[in-house]
Amino acid sequence: MSAPRVSIYPTDYGHVGEAVDRAVADHAPPVDGRTCLVKPNILGAMPPERHVNTHPTVVAAAIAALEKRGAGRIIVGDNSGMRAYGSNEHTARVAGILDAAGDRFVNLGASPVETDLESDFADRLAFSREVLECDVLVSLPKMKTHVATGITGAIKNTFGHLVGAEKTRLHREAVGPENFARAVVDVYQVRPPDLIIIDAVVAMEGQGPSGGRPRQVGRILAGTNAVALDSCLAAMMGIEPRAVPMLRIAEQRGLGPADLAEIDIDGPFEVVPKFKTCTVSMGFGTWISRLATHLFVTQPVVRYAKCVKCGSCAQACPVGAITMTEAGPSIDYAECISCFCCHEMCRYEAMNLSRRMRFLQRL
Repeated sequence: MSAPRVSIYPTDYGHVGEAVDRAVADHAPPVDGRTCLVKPNILGAMPPERHVNTHPTVVAAAIAALEKRGAGRIIVGDNSGMRAYGSNEHTARVAGILDAAGDRFVNLGASPVETDLESDFADRLAFSREVLECDVLVSLPKMKTHVATGITGAIKNTFGHLVGAEKTRLHREAVGPENFARAVVDVYQVRPPDLIIIDAVVAMEGQGPSGGRPRQVGRILAGTNAVALDSCLAAMMGIEPRAVPMLRIAEQRGLGPADLAEIDIDGPFEVVPKFKTCTVSMGFGTWISRLATHLFVTQPVVRYAKCVKCGSCAQACPVGAITMTEAGPSIDYAECISCFCCHEMCRYEAMNLSRRMRFLQRL
């Protein structure tokens, strides 16, 4: 079997159309007359300048490249957030993606289909009908760190194939970084993308996927193997790919290589200097890191000075560990499962992550 190819195209948002067109030319399956679903990463209702979501210019470029090659029908959508079916359009509008998609935008939460999957955490989950029935699935992830999975990229972007509260359900059932990584890979295996184009023009470092800081990288990555792409993405961040649980698990399942020596990298691969990673949910395999996992737990802490009491954290919590008070969110640390959904969904950066001794967890 030949090594999976990952192409890297230097670009900026002013010229991203050329890079995306090359990516489609180099890696896309035939699209003539076929239904293509373009699936960006739309995490929340945050504008493009926050660089939380896939940039709208990348979405527009993907649509143009597919149209150029005669795609029969192009639809664009994502299942945003953790619970609400009805927030998809609003979130896409704020993200600038609704304008980029125009009348091609669809609410992926409107037509759920109960689907069997092989998982220790659920026998059936509701997936978007469009994901299951499209001829060509084009995934447009964003290069970001992720407090729950180490990185977010091609594999994690498929978590948005799930409708509404199904994501909340998996967070509740698959507690802990290792279990959640297995659950994410379970979801990925139901419908892997046919083409992946990663927006790494401006990435996010630090406490991603929403609370980090933008970092100029100036790259588009493309290919058809999600594991290979994410391994290159992790390595660009300065992370050993197998230190990311979902990449190690995906490789063990034979879904792709997490070793750069087994990947055909076409284009300028460079490690981003001093990229700030998020090591909350990654295990580096040393006895020290294993000991630290047993001694310490990372949990959210409210930054009340930034909190606007919107309640999005309480709505996102899969176990109901957050209640709203007059002062703002109150966290029951005895119930908190450290899934960091509250941190992920807070657009005001009012949730910080703090490590504490495990014996203090129930205080």
